Amino acid sequence: MRAGYLFVTLILAQFSAFASPQFTKCARVLRVLSLTPHDTSVELEIRNSEPILSLLTTTDGTLAPLLPPRANKENNSIVLPPALEDTFRGVTYDQMASTPWDNLTSREKRLFLNWITVRKTTPFFEDRTVPGIKIKDKATLTFKKETDFLGRVYEAGEHEIDISHLFRKVEYGSPDQSPEFLELHFRTNRPSGEVSNGAWTFLTGISVPKNHQHVHVVSALNIKQLQSDGPVRSLMFTDYYRRANLVLEMMSLIEDKNSGLSKRESENVIFWDTLTPDKLKSVYDFFEFTRNVGHQPPFQSRAKMAYVGFRGADTYDSSDLIGFEVRGISHLSNPEDIKKYLNTLQWTLQQEHYGISKAEMEKWIETHRTHTAIDTTPLYYNQPWENLKSNGFGHRFEEIDPYMRNHFFDLEKNRELKMLIHDWSKDPLLFQKPKLLKRIRDEQIKAISDLNSGTFSIRQVMEQFLIRSGIYGIFTRSLGN
Repeated sequence: MRAGYLFVTLILAQFSAFASPQFTKCARVLRVLSLTPHDTSVELEIRNSEPILSLLTTTDGTLAPLLPPRANKENNSIVLPPALEDTFRGVTYDQMASTPWDNLTSREKRLFLNWITVRKTTPFFEDRTVPGIKIKDKATLTFKKETDFLGRVYEAGEHEIDISHLFRKVEYGSPDQSPEFLELHFRTNRPSGEVSNGAWTFLTGISVPKNHQHVHVVSALNIKQLQSDGPVRSLMFTDYYRRANLVLEMMSLIEDKNSGLSKRESENVIFWDTLTPDKLKSVYDFFEFTRNVGHQPPFQSRAKMAYVGFRGADTYDSSDLIGFEVRGISHLSNPEDIKKYLNTLQWTLQQEHYGISKAEMEKWIETHRTHTAIDTTPLYYNQPWENLKSNGFGHRFEEIDPYMRNHFFDLEKNRELKMLIHDWSKDPLLFQKPKLLKRIRDEQIKAISDLNSGTFSIRQVMEQFLIRSGIYGIFTRSLGN
């Protein structure tokens, strides 16, 4: 196996020009992207460890916002849960209400968080806010070396930093509403990649390990332009959203060395999923509805579950905004790659086209239109198994040994394998490139043969395929055109 891995490494070296994200076209612009039209928000789903607990306070700094209402004005007693009775025995309602939050021990703070959670009446999916709790206005960050934090360079050592403008509400991080798992909202008006890196720098400064992120990259939707250009503009934006997903999925496989793309759920709750043709169609339908009626419909979380979710104005604080919720940023991600990726998305969302010109997209529509409708279903590789079998690779699966056949017939465990039997000739970025399509087809056949041999892991085969076929390079470059 070691020899096999060395062989893959040597082959990939031959394609080193394509072996990393190619965000090159807008690099010069990104270097001067210091002021942005809109804030970027980073959601940090994080364990409520001691450093995080020390950041929390109440909305007025006392216990008053955490107490239940008095029975009446004359009643100065309070009924406490058993865990708090011994600590506050004999304390009146007024005395407890005026007690500073920071006078409590860590244990007592956690008991109060549990108490307010038990009394919370609104369900998680209607209101995720932890009642009465906020982030402090200042925090002490410790840097082991000279560090750039949101455009300001700090020397090594401790620094008390004003964070009042960076953090918004404190929310529960999961549907069970355990106060031991929180979601913090880190938000400011800097380039998206810098805000993402800044959130990680902040965690490092308070001695919390780097975690995964959800980053909201937003842009104003020009409805007049949408109406003027017609369905082609809706398709251009939808396809850009598709490619943003595909690129981040490929980065997770190649750069982060993740083992596969799959869904994660428990009972009726889906915690993680990838983009599907149905979700992609819902985004196209959103733009078409907006174009026809002149305003955005409520979109909620219909296309949230993907490496990059799509959000409408009903998620944000302005009626003209749309956004990409970039969810596939893991703790394994390279900060520099993520910075370039996010900055590229932010820059391109403000441009006239999104990596494919209007003329090119119109030509694609002419050759792929079904009657009068535009069908976005074939665009994404994550198709149902029966659809993929019709792409000309079916006979090869009969030759694959039982071990690999188990993987192919349970593709939901490794959805990236669907790229190997997807028909890339229908792709708007590729349909006019016959030489590249032949190269992709040859690499698909080779990858299937490599899987059959069992010499390489699925991730190694996918890395080799995406790089050698040119897919990784051409799609990452398209985001910044």
